[in-house]
Amino acid sequence: MEIYRLKSFIAIMQAGNLTRAAEQLNLSQSALSSQLKQLEEELGVALFERSPRGMELSDGGRELLPFVEAVLDSADKLAHKALAVRQGGGETLNIGLNTDPGFLRVGSINRRLAQLYGSLNVIFVASQTSRATQLLRQGQLDLAFLYGTSSDPDIHCRQLAEVRLCIVIPTALVPPGQPLDWPEIAALPWVWVEHGSPPYDAVLHEFSCQRLVPNQSVKTVDEYIVKELVMDSQGVAVMREDEARPLVDSGRAIIWEKGWLTLPLSLAWMARNDDRFRIRTAREVISYLWQNSVRDASESLDRFNY
Repeated sequence: MEIYRLKSFIAIMQAGNLTRAAEQLNLSQSALSSQLKQLEEELGVALFERSPRGMELSDGGRELLPFVEAVLDSADKLAHKALAVRQGGGETLNIGLNTDPGFLRVGSINRRLAQLYGSLNVIFVASQTSRATQLLRQGQLDLAFLYGTSSDPDIHCRQLAEVRLCIVIPTALVPPGQPLDWPEIAALPWVWVEHGSPPYDAVLHEFSCQRLVPNQSVKTVDEYIVKELVMDSQGVAVMREDEARPLVDSGRAIIWEKGWLTLPLSLAWMARNDDRFRIRTAREVISYLWQNSVRDASESLDRFNY
């Protein structure tokens, strides 16, 4: 099974459109279509269904998606490990990222670790909060950023910050002259993140309390593409405030005044690894950088009107 075909499958799923996916991969549409057909024939499963909105995962495609992601993740780890072996590097540290690297201070973290522990091979891995503890237990991650905390005795967590999130509505979808409450918000098209996203779980809980079901118009398994879909006016979404503010300032979206929530951002690791030098060093670096960034942010809160 060719890795490039699996990557093409992921690209089509994320883009929701064959033409857009082909552009992102620098392929012709016919070449990408051929790759998809070959993969479907190899698996014996139709992976997508065509709809007026584009290409959506079929039931079979949705079931196979986690396995495709696991294969690609393993291939990426293999490539990184092989590179480390070729270069004769020292220990490896795998850090799971539950949201975009810029927000998590990945640049500062990597630079500081390189200064303090130059022989350490740091690998940053995209990982969802819902899978973080599993990946830690399996040894695929050494540290993991996640929303919330873990009460499991074999997992230790350190809270880094409280993250403000909000419900964001593209300006094009705001009903003119109509007050918005939970029923109206539920009826709007939503960009919905599946598979245990804590921000979306919190909003879904509120909808359930109101006995409402959100209109999950566009579904994704990855928070990374939500902003792009909101910018394209495809649906309402839950976003971090720092992501939402530029959209509001540019007039492309509004923040619904009742749609604020706060979640802890934590760093997690296996309890048995508490005293391992590379893990202890990394978590102290990460904690230090986040303490400073949180303090700087709190000093500048008066710049914003909430």
